[in-house]
Amino acid sequence: MKRALAAAAVAVAGLVTAGAAPAAVDYPADSVRIFVPASAGGSTDMDARIFGEYFQKHSGASVAIINQPAGGGVVAAQTVVTSPADGSVLYIWHAAVHTTNLSGQSPFAYTDLTPLATVAEYNDVYAVRADAPYATLPELADYARAHPGEVTIGSQFGGTTQIKGNAINALAGGAMRVVDAGGEADRIIALLGEQVDVISMSVANAKQYAADGRIKVLAVINARPDPFAPDFPTTASQGVDISFPLVFTVYGPPGMDAATQAAFEAVLEAMKADPGLAEALTNASQVPALRGPAETGEYLAGELEFVKSMMGK
Repeated sequence: MKRALAAAAVAVAGLVTAGAAPAAVDYPADSVRIFVPASAGGSTDMDARIFGEYFQKHSGASVAIINQPAGGGVVAAQTVVTSPADGSVLYIWHAAVHTTNLSGQSPFAYTDLTPLATVAEYNDVYAVRADAPYATLPELADYARAHPGEVTIGSQFGGTTQIKGNAINALAGGAMRVVDAGGEADRIIALLGEQVDVISMSVANAKQYAADGRIKVLAVINARPDPFAPDFPTTASQGVDISFPLVFTVYGPPGMDAATQAAFEAVLEAMKADPGLAEALTNASQVPALRGPAETGEYLAGELEFVKSMMGK
């Protein structure tokens, strides 16, 4: 999966740095740097490269993707918050902006930036071993309550997977244990090695391991079905009120004026009308979810409240 994403990222990178199409919008910056607090080849980087390609196409600005994974996003955020608010610097991240701030790993909240857009969603699932004695989230919760302290959820502390782990633990009244099991590859190893009993993992990886008969998918962590795995049940289909996809969000530096934001929104509207953008996101296993600045601000406020409720803040 990582090799495929990395190869796709290289292809998209070539498109981003190629000659831009004639500008359809009078954008105030001739060149734009998009900072990504993640390494090249992952889902956030892929989203940024696709967004960058189409932003370049419809703004006429030359776009460069800058990967700054150090500090769990702090280094990239620091760069952005201290940059000119003239449209030449953008930042793409997801709900980890909330978790790192609330856990003390980052001094920057989303309100320290200028929310501009959401681009796409990337879904995870709750997964268990194939021989687990439960096949749905309510069955898992019932089992955990009947066996308090026995069921272990593997998460990555300080990240979005900790929120997902806390959410299903709350469903069971706190009868499970949430432990730090590292990144996704480490969590999968821990699950299959019987070190933990439940993990969250990407839909793409879940499809592979479910097809091999090694895991069962309890639910997509979204109220809506995942179009790439329509047979996977959702949380909502089981009466469970947990919906927490990774939503890739575009920010600008603080203090962007109304004219600069309006120019950005004009480019975004042109991008929305381009069928190639939705196709490119779909080909990267991402669900298009384009929102403008006002709608993005509303979405982030709700996303933050959910994260805070799962972190006891």
